[in-house]
Amino acid sequence: MKRSMVALAGALALALTGAASPAFATTTVTPAQITTGFTGSAYGSYIFNTDKTLTSGPTASASIACTGATGKTASNNVSGLNVPAVGTVGNATTTVKTLLTTTSKRIEGKSTVAGANLLGGLITAGAITSESTAEKNTAGAYAGTNQTTIADLKVLGIAVNANPAANTVIDLKVPLLGSVGKVTLNGQEKRLVGGTTYQVSTTALRVEILKAGLLGLKVGTDIRLGVSNVKLTPPQTGYLAGTGYGTRATLASGLIGSGPTAVASVKCAGGTTTANVAAVNIPGVASAGASVTTATGVLTPEAKSAVVNTIGGVNVLNGVIQVDAIKAETSASRTPSGGAVKLTDTSTFTNLRIAGLPAINASVAPNTVIQVPGLGQVTLHKVSKSSTTIIVTMIEIVLSQALGTLPTGSKIQIGYSNSSVGA
Repeated sequence: MKRSMVALAGALALALTGAASPAFATTTVTPAQITTGFTGSAYGSYIFNTDKTLTSGPTASASIACTGATGKTASNNVSGLNVPAVGTVGNATTTVKTLLTTTSKRIEGKSTVAGANLLGGLITAGAITSESTAEKNTAGAYAGTNQTTIADLKVLGIAVNANPAANTVIDLKVPLLGSVGKVTLNGQEKRLVGGTTYQVSTTALRVEILKAGLLGLKVGTDIRLGVSNVKLTPPQTGYLAGTGYGTRATLASGLIGSGPTAVASVKCAGGTTTANVAAVNIPGVASAGASVTTATGVLTPEAKSAVVNTIGGVNVLNGVIQVDAIKAETSASRTPSGGAVKLTDTSTFTNLRIAGLPAINASVAPNTVIQVPGLGQVTLHKVSKSSTTIIVTMIEIVLSQALGTLPTGSKIQIGYSNSSVGA
């Protein structure tokens, strides 16, 4: 009896202390296990009006999309531009990157414009920078930041703080005309869309023309400088892809000497994006007229990615290569039932001529490689394909000597189109 009582007391003690209770496993989420997709973009400037008779940009556009991978980086840079009636915008540099931190997955976007002089000096500024970040931590919580810095900013001749408060609005009131528009500084947005997409956007400086009469600008003219947008989305692995641009120069080291101009990319879930610039210039090497890129993706009735870039009046090395117009146009499509991806190339030259090579004309065969004295190796209508992707570069030049700011071995691309359909 005593032995039984002792055993019972021992069992009760174990039960009270929990020493004999079964162990329950706990699950700890690490940053690497966080599930999210990333989408982000940044650009230096975008200037347009409502009827699109004025459109410039987005310039120095950089973007990341259709991925859940960290460690990705996209960057771009372009020289400054002069937009009639609007003013001058300095060199622009942009970066978008995805990161794995000790506590979260994160995407960052940054845009910097060297300076601006707008509306005949009504608005002037030194370096203009915007930064946007979005992150998701191991608990599944979202957080984001917006930041704007504008050096030496003056609006209507009055100095403005370099770190303006969020969504600061200044009335653009000028003599004789009165209030013609508004200036928004450090424009910010953070929101959760549909419970699944967290979006953070920053526009460092925005000018909206709301009344006619100022320098002939139309009502609805919109000037945006220093823009960064980032999103955390449901996990994405990509489906549609593609990019087009007018010109790009890459140094022999792999660094970008002159970033893509008029760059537009296909959205992974479909839709249309466009970009254009009034003129393009790679100092000391090439110049061209207006460049327009349109990137389109659809998922039904078949998955299709299509990219077209057009450029007018290309002139390389003061007439060594001249083209009246270039169209780089590709597409990739796959039927709903699957099977092989159909790849098409409908790219064209208009009145192509090369000094000293009269046999080269607009009907030149794809992947024609020639040596051009004083320039280097030139590939015309360069085409490459994989099972899901087609890439066309209408003019690719590898310099045999230094030209302008570009050293020997630099690569210049003019008229680029890339279309792809993934699994």
